[in-house]
Amino acid sequence: MNQDRNCLIIRLSSLGDVILASAALQSQALPEKVDWLVAAEYSDLLKNHPKIRKLHIFHRSKGFIGWVELCRDLWTHHYDEIYDLHGSLRTRWMRVLFLFWGLKVRLSMRSPRKSPQWFKIDKQKLRLWGFFVLKRFWPRVFMPEAWVSRFSRRVGGTGTERPDLRHLCQEVVERKALFPVQKGVNWICVMPSSRWSGKKWPVSFYADLIGQMKIFPVVLGSSKDQEGLELCRELEKRSVSFLSAVGLWDLPMTAWALSQCPGGYLGGDTGLAHLAEAVGVPARIIFGPTHPEMGFGPWRSESRSIQLSLACSPCSRNGRFCYRLGQPYHCLRGLSAQEVYLQMAGGRE
Repeated sequence: MNQDRNCLIIRLSSLGDVILASAALQSQALPEKVDWLVAAEYSDLLKNHPKIRKLHIFHRSKGFIGWVELCRDLWTHHYDEIYDLHGSLRTRWMRVLFLFWGLKVRLSMRSPRKSPQWFKIDKQKLRLWGFFVLKRFWPRVFMPEAWVSRFSRRVGGTGTERPDLRHLCQEVVERKALFPVQKGVNWICVMPSSRWSGKKWPVSFYADLIGQMKIFPVVLGSSKDQEGLELCRELEKRSVSFLSAVGLWDLPMTAWALSQCPGGYLGGDTGLAHLAEAVGVPARIIFGPTHPEMGFGPWRSESRSIQLSLACSPCSRNGRFCYRLGQPYHCLRGLSAQEVYLQMAGGRE
């Protein structure tokens, strides 16, 4: 295969999707280095990645005009192949613009240049909706393929490639000396928050679980994650020692802390769960309205999916609505700390 091809990968957002899509960079089918287009808020994930030649950054605040200008700039890079791992309205507009500009060049006879080959990710919507409707009765052969495998296959990989973001940890060498957890302490990174309220396990349950585990918790989250702050207050009330990183660490520092964490990751179905696996540690992920078989399940053998087995699961992609007339969000509120502890213990055997 021609290794001199000029290739662009597009995955704009979100945190977990960009992390899983980075598995494509491990494919031997791609040239040694490729370009990548990502949204500004997730660009820290891919900066200085050894397999990325140039990182193009999209700023949402610039609107549609800014997107067209960005497309025009990308057109000037003369890409041979574009791998659209996002599949959004924006990327469809980019493809239309590229076809238009390519046709314009050919009609003007100024250049024999053609539009780049375009490869779009398959979102497998019929498989996903079939799973939503029939749930446990949906045949396994028709289950959605794991996104991490789908991303790598789309660029020509085998589907066994996995994300490797350990380069992030090298960026905090000078800061890691400031990490206050003493050597020899058994600690775990806890992420109690989520972008979607329907995917949040109750904070008091996290506090109960930490008490049972008798482990030192490092609470993760951004400054906007109220659940992280609430968990810190709850632990303080119970006189449990902890370290709060809520609103204090950027992605590289978070990645480094996860990579060093003997207890790995504990939390909901969020992007940080995938970041933990991408830097080499297991993730214990609590699923509620979502389900690991939807394509976002953990891929490391030591990682575990923790959930209640309910007839109504899964019900949606983000838990925005609960369709239970009684006991709403029982998938999370009915999942006790004791049950989570038992499932975690069973996973270690």
